[in-house]
Amino acid sequence: MHGYSSFAIFGCGLIGTPIAKELVARGASVVMFVRPGTCSEAVRQKLDDVDVHEAEYTECDTILRLLKENAVQVVISTMSAADVAVQNQLASTARAAGVELFVPSEFGVVTDGIGHNKGGSSTIEHLKSIGLPFAIFYAGFFMETIPAMTGFSVNRKINVVGYGNMPCSFTASADVAGFVAHVLTVHHPQDVFNRTFRLQGDRSTLSDLAVLFKTELQYVKEIPGKMGEVWKRMQMVAECGAASTGWNIQQWAEGEEYAGCTNYLWEGHQWQTIKSFYGL
Repeated sequence: MHGYSSFAIFGCGLIGTPIAKELVARGASVVMFVRPGTCSEAVRQKLDDVDVHEAEYTECDTILRLLKENAVQVVISTMSAADVAVQNQLASTARAAGVELFVPSEFGVVTDGIGHNKGGSSTIEHLKSIGLPFAIFYAGFFMETIPAMTGFSVNRKINVVGYGNMPCSFTASADVAGFVAHVLTVHHPQDVFNRTFRLQGDRSTLSDLAVLFKTELQYVKEIPGKMGEVWKRMQMVAECGAASTGWNIQQWAEGEEYAGCTNYLWEGHQWQTIKSFYGL
């Protein structure tokens, strides 16, 4: 192991839990922080090699003490990216604890440091201001979200808001977790500091998903099912192009750092495609 060996992960959801397991499998020391009552017994059983601490993320004194006690080198945030103020506070606590690297919750579509904040300082800007190095991992859409995001799980159709003709990056959460763990434990810290990693397991437009799933394409104003408004907003992000991990917000086009341009750093890995993930 030439990279980091001690980690703290905040959140035990779609990406936090698999990252923890991948790090442990590589011999790293991992502690996990979850909000009270948010980590089910089933998830805890998957994390039998991880110390799980329940705490509100605003309990700075408790978190500071535990980060120091566990000599944490890297903090990985998988909390809601909308909690910018809380994430910034967590970053400051990590800096005070002597943490060397902070991975913000930017695992999805491209934000180029703008983050999901509406006004005020983004987490990346905050990290720069306090002098704490960071690493960003863009993965586009998680493959697991396709049925819900398109309403396929409701009516067995691919429901699209807009034209659905912009290429999107799709990456399985297991691939994202494995890549994050590999890069942070194998590569030298200086090769990780303030770097953006652009992943891509597969590439497709939303409308072309109908061909892959062998079903009808339906243009709609609303996405059917739970969280329909959330998925509609995500589809509108795709409509703008930012769901491609090669997207450059400033240029409003694909950038020189193309989608999936850092996949090679996980040598020999076979990335899951949409077809292989769903057995199509």
